[in-house]
Amino acid sequence: MSVSGSAASTFGDLFADVLDQRETSRHEGTPERGSDLHQTITIGFEEAIRGGPHPLTVTRQEHCRTCRGAGWQQVAETRCLSCQGVGTVKSARGHMVFSRTCAHCAGTGRQRRSRCPTCSGQQVEMRIEPLTMNIPAGLANGARIRVPGKGHVGRNGGENGDLYIMVQVEPHPLFRREGDDLHVTMPIAVHEAALGAKIEVPSLDGHVRLRVPPGTQSGQRFRLRDRGVPSPRDARRGDLVVEVKLVLPRVLDERSKELLREFGRINAEDVRRDVLQHKGHEGH
Repeated sequence: MSVSGSAASTFGDLFADVLDQRETSRHEGTPERGSDLHQTITIGFEEAIRGGPHPLTVTRQEHCRTCRGAGWQQVAETRCLSCQGVGTVKSARGHMVFSRTCAHCAGTGRQRRSRCPTCSGQQVEMRIEPLTMNIPAGLANGARIRVPGKGHVGRNGGENGDLYIMVQVEPHPLFRREGDDLHVTMPIAVHEAALGAKIEVPSLDGHVRLRVPPGTQSGQRFRLRDRGVPSPRDARRGDLVVEVKLVLPRVLDERSKELLREFGRINAEDVRRDVLQHKGHEGH
């Protein structure tokens, strides 16, 4: 048998009502897990290295304080206003009249509770909550921290969602981080590079002394073990990598100019010979 026209619309509405009632009955009172929350914070370089507690505020759904998450309030028993105390609700579909159980009173015709006026039966309300999260030492830029149970509250007794924090770390004016290693560039004078010297280098633990050997070239790197970033995985520390850059002085007086000329006359051939020997080895 085929159904068309207004009759088809009537049967379609009827089946839709039946399916909707089944779906509502299936989900009513079913525990629902709360949604996860995502938030981004920005912290300083040293705070990320050091770690520790960090305050923040989160706007999240919590149980309604008026109904304590029930969505309704107990009231004195009255006649159900939706079905006028009959327990059923009638609806017309075309030329047909259907009767179904009143959803407001579950067919009793009486009402013993009413929808919560604060949350309108949704069980939840938005609240701002202050939190203190723990930042592990050595946290890198772009890391994500999970705070269990601090997402939106679950409904009907369901578990809460989680809070995920994306961490952005501000750059440091001196240090550059690569993995768990720290890189820093230090200027050295001509006489320090030529004759060798001991220079003060900044680190996470204060200044440390670095021995620059004689004949050090600009751009040469030195590695100081265990002076880098503590790994958030096993607390082992990376290294501090120091790159030296040769800085030429401003020569203003004649005495300094004459000394540099004499230095150049003595060492010019040695410099060129080293360059030529290096290129000769490359050719082989």
